[in-house]
Amino acid sequence: MRRDNPSVLAAAVLTASLLVQSCSPGEEPRAVTLPFSVDHNRMIVDLDFVRPDGTVRRARAWVDTGNPYLMLTGALARDLGFEIEGWNGDGAPVDLAAPAPPMRLDGLPLRTEGVAVQAVAGDAVLPGIPAEANLPASALCRDHVVFDYPARRLTVARPGVLEPRGDPVACRVNEGTGLFMVTVVADGDTVAFGVDNGSAGTWVSNALASQWLARRPGRPHAVGAAGSANFFGFPFECVGTLMRLPEIGLGDLRLHEVAALGLGQRMFDWYSQKSAGPVAGFIGANVLAGFRLEIDFPNRMTYWTTAGPAGSSDLDIVGLTLRPEADGGFVVAAVVTREGRPVVGGVEAGDRLIRIDGRELAGMTMGAAVDALRGTPGSMRALVVEREGERFTMQAEVLRLP
Repeated sequence: MRRDNPSVLAAAVLTASLLVQSCSPGEEPRAVTLPFSVDHNRMIVDLDFVRPDGTVRRARAWVDTGNPYLMLTGALARDLGFEIEGWNGDGAPVDLAAPAPPMRLDGLPLRTEGVAVQAVAGDAVLPGIPAEANLPASALCRDHVVFDYPARRLTVARPGVLEPRGDPVACRVNEGTGLFMVTVVADGDTVAFGVDNGSAGTWVSNALASQWLARRPGRPHAVGAAGSANFFGFPFECVGTLMRLPEIGLGDLRLHEVAALGLGQRMFDWYSQKSAGPVAGFIGANVLAGFRLEIDFPNRMTYWTTAGPAGSSDLDIVGLTLRPEADGGFVVAAVVTREGRPVVGGVEAGDRLIRIDGRELAGMTMGAAVDALRGTPGSMRALVVEREGERFTMQAEVLRLP
């Protein structure tokens, strides 16, 4: 792209302006821009916590607009001064009664009042995620936030600092949780969807999925999560309907062949309780990865700038649903089926996946493990699996799912 391109110059001026604002000595910054990395479509940033003695503890944090809770590993929580009585670091998350610690992004203080805190077991905020904390929606919902996936940049600015750009789409925001939702047109149906960058993929209610498939007899679909739809290998993922939505309309934008997983209504009843209203699904990061997305929380507006289709080969993959384990390994939660038949022979739910094409999975992130299963349809992957203490090797074909 030419350096005299107006959009490039505008972006450069904006970035320079933000850097100046964030570096003014003796003043609290009004906006910051910082890099993020991506793993399994999930955004990971450096987040600074302030200990009770005023010292700073930097941690890698998973940015999650679908979660109102601040989640900390047990070790990080204790380092920040939380007392967790009677908890040995195992089992379910523990709600912490103390207020959230002060948090900063590159010097910019974030909202912490009213943010609920949980301590979680293990060395990561969730197995397979390269982070020991998360950055929840509740800490961002008073600011103007930019998720620039193509540039791998996160911007957080005080209200009124940024001049919005992109296709405008109004949103609703839950004041308490920070979760936001938009209205979309999916295969002709007008429905409310959340926008959840913490989810690697897009999920929809099975009622909608069944309705869309009934309109299009013979349209390919499968059972079981794969690719971006494979969140953590939860049991409900194993029975979800894997499909591609022909079209999603978002304002004037049109998204085509979006990979999605259809799930039972209970999932979205639960999700709706923390959203700004009832939703029939949510747009995940497999879609967001193709956009520069602005969320002007105070003014209830989003702005979308497309950078081209994202995830076109997302479901070119060996059809396994993976579950990351606390010990750093991976278990096959399910084998994807089409028309009642498994798409991978010789592998069973409960098998431990040891290697893919000679690469050890132990210690891998979820993103690295899922990526290792991807490839050109028709190519093969050598899998080493362990069952009841015995290991064996098999060849598995990369398919274009569903």
